[in-house]
Amino acid sequence: MRRKTRLRLRAPAVTLFLLACLLSLDGTGVLRTGLLCAILHESAHALVYRKLWHRWPDLALSPFGICLQLRGVPMTPEEELRLAAAGPLANLLACCTVLLYMQTAGQYSYGGYWFACTNLLVGGANLLPLPGLDGAHILHGMLLSRVCDKIRQ
Repeated sequence: MRRKTRLRLRAPAVTLFLLACLLSLDGTGVLRTGLLCAILHESAHALVYRKLWHRWPDLALSPFGICLQLRGVPMTPEEELRLAAAGPLANLLACCTVLLYMQTAGQYSYGGYWFACTNLLVGGANLLPLPGLDGAHILHGMLLSRVCDKIRQ
């Protein structure tokens, strides 16, 4: 039997109130672009999770963002590396795609540059090796992979 993906709201009243207030004040579209880039980022993680474990992950939405729920999921260092790198890679690819399209079509716009820069910021910030961010998981996966390789030799 297939299990459906669950979306958990952490502090739902605070999360939804902040989201509603910020979106109502977002006349420039800055927040909407950032949310789109964050959703793109987490969607890449979810797709890689689906490919590795043949089921969809649970997601959590909090005032601090969207994240996959990975507690209790056993994974090899290579799987952790793939899963962690998927989000920043999706942001980098989205940035490059928009910039390439604008250059090829000769249609440059502030919205296109804003989308490209926001993708770089979301992907780059997630590459920081801080606990809870993708950079820490990538570093952990790389270090464990090297240790496992040394043990095998």
